[in-house]
Amino acid sequence: MNIFTNYLEKMGNNFLVSAMIPSLALVMVSMLVFNPILKTATLLAPPNGIYQLIGFGLLLTVPTLIVGYTLTALNTYIIKIFEGYVFLYRFPAFRAAQTRKARALLIKRESLKRRIAVVERRKLKYGGKLDAALNRLKRRYFVVAAEYDNNYPPSIEDVLPTKFGNVLKASESYPMSRYGLDGVAFWSRLTHVIPPRYQESIDSSRNELSFLVNISMLSIVFFALCAIAIVFGPVLTKASPAQLLLENWIPYGSAGLIALVNSWLFYKASLYSVGDFGIMIRSAYDLFRLDLLKQFHLKAPVHSADEYQIWDNLNEFIILGEQSLEFVPLLYDLPENKNEK
Repeated sequence: MNIFTNYLEKMGNNFLVSAMIPSLALVMVSMLVFNPILKTATLLAPPNGIYQLIGFGLLLTVPTLIVGYTLTALNTYIIKIFEGYVFLYRFPAFRAAQTRKARALLIKRESLKRRIAVVERRKLKYGGKLDAALNRLKRRYFVVAAEYDNNYPPSIEDVLPTKFGNVLKASESYPMSRYGLDGVAFWSRLTHVIPPRYQESIDSSRNELSFLVNISMLSIVFFALCAIAIVFGPVLTKASPAQLLLENWIPYGSAGLIALVNSWLFYKASLYSVGDFGIMIRSAYDLFRLDLLKQFHLKAPVHSADEYQIWDNLNEFIILGEQSLEFVPLLYDLPENKNEK
């Protein structure tokens, strides 16, 4: 019972932070801005009877819950939109722009690597005179290589149309490039060995990211509502051209423009949040992957190269199974096996 209660409490907190607050903001702003069309203010006009207050409460609460639960249900889909897997992939210009930036970093990284190799060869002849120059080049190489690793996937072919998507893709690729472990396939398994306190930190980071993404998405939705109001408002209000300018085009146009700016600002904020979330995911693999290996009852690796081979083999077993061409039988580390020895 405590487990069920804790789960509901956790789900409630996540829903409140990431979905309810953004949806409440959308409903309240919509009721305020679109009052000339919706006439919501009449529910608060005197006399303020109990039925008027109940009606206003329902008008505020029901859409908020509907939008909130919709955001929660579509959270993964919305994240995929921001990553570029949905809709934006149809526009090659977005991916081309990200590919240019990634390739520029790769060119700089490889150029520094070649320069370091040249200086190291010259160092054999000139001795310690080139130490300072070599250290500067290595520091610059570290910065450039780390910038690429944090912001783009290892292969240039995997670059996505948005910076948001590439940061997440880089984090997904991290366990494979470091340990030979498929991050996407093993994440649902890893979560079972992550300690509760660290899992809370991951949830908190994910909630912050979802909140920013949801606000950005709902700002676009509000912009669309403003566009609809501009187009269909004259039909509903039957106002004169002068009234349309003052009561329809200017207020709704201004509100829509503010919504677009707001969407851009929250998207920019989400880039910092997705970076923090990516670091949490990377750290989870760094800290708890060996605990996951114990759950598979496999012998602990002796060194990092040994670990890479174990995970690479486990990838073949989990992902491909009998279709694998390279799978090697797993040696289980079980008490009964030790007794047989």
